[in-house]
Amino acid sequence: MSTLTDRHAHGVDEVRALEASLGFKAPDLSITEAVCRDLIRTLEARAERQQEEMRRTAELSRPVLDVLLGNPALEEAAEQMRADQKRRMAEKFAPPPLGQASVSLEAQFRANANFHVQVPPYGGDFATGSGATVSKDQGTFSLDVQGIGSQDSCYLSMGSWFYTAENNPSQRFAAPINFNKYWQESAMGYVAHSRFSTVVGIRDGSTNTDVIPPVQIQPTWNDGVGWFETHGENIEGDYSLAEVFFPATAGHLYFCQIGFSASVDADIGPFGVADSTIHLNGQIPWLVLGSLF
Repeated sequence: MSTLTDRHAHGVDEVRALEASLGFKAPDLSITEAVCRDLIRTLEARAERQQEEMRRTAELSRPVLDVLLGNPALEEAAEQMRADQKRRMAEKFAPPPLGQASVSLEAQFRANANFHVQVPPYGGDFATGSGATVSKDQGTFSLDVQGIGSQDSCYLSMGSWFYTAENNPSQRFAAPINFNKYWQESAMGYVAHSRFSTVVGIRDGSTNTDVIPPVQIQPTWNDGVGWFETHGENIEGDYSLAEVFFPATAGHLYFCQIGFSASVDADIGPFGVADSTIHLNGQIPWLVLGSLF
């Protein structure tokens, strides 16, 4: 029988005190940042492989497109499309502000059940690329990238450390993600791609190893257009649930984080230019180890 029965805490101060009494000590900020960086490197490597494939495809198709698009009749017929593309790309677009979470939770820790709720401020965050912003203090993030005959990408991660007081072969980690998303890609003759990925990473801080490979969740998409296609979405107030299960060992620390990757590619040639844009902002109102229900 567990010796941790009825070891409960509510509110940030009580939770920290209970964790300390059980031997929890948050790792140095540099260690937390390194864990975030590792997940982002995984996302960067994945995006780079996809971008390289796009570059190879564009190089093969561009000579063919140059010949086809050089037709004077086609050039004249596409003029209105080109004018609309220029107008759209000149517009300044920003996703609307996020609403407040419909349910409010406080920090909690039930040691005997490996149940732990964390609310902002979280334990760490990290971002790369000029279009990425993240705040562990507010639990908010945004990714903004745009390519007009070019490539662009950005990445970010946010998460917290959890102390596990008892063994659990199927420990649940979950977090709601509230977000607004806008993405659009248009091919004025040449090709364009839009890619977005969301993953959950679990790092055992006691052994400095990943417990499971990064798990892909929503929002995620990978889309491409060619010739004169246009694809996209503009959705406000969307929602997804990050959820993974992993084996937890008593007395270990686990950094549970959610990482995001946004990348766009758009080709260009003498007779046209493609474009691709992503704007996504969101909020993670709480992180849960265990189940609320």
